[in-house]
Amino acid sequence: GQGNPGTWLSIFTTDVDEYFETIRARGARIVSEPKTMQWGVREMLVEDPDGHRIRFGHGVGRDRKGKSGKFPPAVRIVPRKPTPGEYRQLMLSVGWTPGEDERLVNDALDAAVHAVVAEDTVSGKTVGCGLILGDGATYYYIKDVMVHPQWQAKRIGTALMEALTAWLDRHAPENALVSLITGRGLAPFYNQFGFQPVFAMKRTVHHAP
Repeated sequence: GQGNPGTWLSIFTTDVDEYFETIRARGARIVSEPKTMQWGVREMLVEDPDGHRIRFGHGVGRDRKGKSGKFPPAVRIVPRKPTPGEYRQLMLSVGWTPGEDERLVNDALDAAVHAVVAEDTVSGKTVGCGLILGDGATYYYIKDVMVHPQWQAKRIGTALMEALTAWLDRHAPENALVSLITGRGLAPFYNQFGFQPVFAMKRTVHHAP
């Protein structure tokens, strides 16, 4: 039943529930109403007059039940780089190894052309961050978008990405390329910000002992 007859399309929108109410009021044929799926997308199916099935959806954060929480009112997104200590603590909290060389941590933060952090105004702790690297002309790279596990599935990651992409929209030159690297399971999350999968290759530098 996926796209028969016709072509199967998947379109990401900012808020599928809002779009659902809009098109239902206009008489659209809704095949299935919005539902949060286990792969991190809230989606619905619509059939157009030619019989094409179209999947509309947006990425969501997920808790253990696959549901997205509300953005915490005590959290604010601040345009600044995390301190080296905040950066290391966030890396450790999500299972990444920051390494023992503090100079590398400092260099990584210094290389960022822009960064944002999520601050809990009650505890004063930084619970998330995201960095942008780039040449300021043709290429930018989003890296280290992290949210402490205790604060995940609360739309903090979404707010961080919204802030990062908004900065790029204001400051990056026309047609600049923006990339990121993520696991396959997080692809739907980044799809909602306009990122699409492409073929890529990588090489890790290893120094001889």
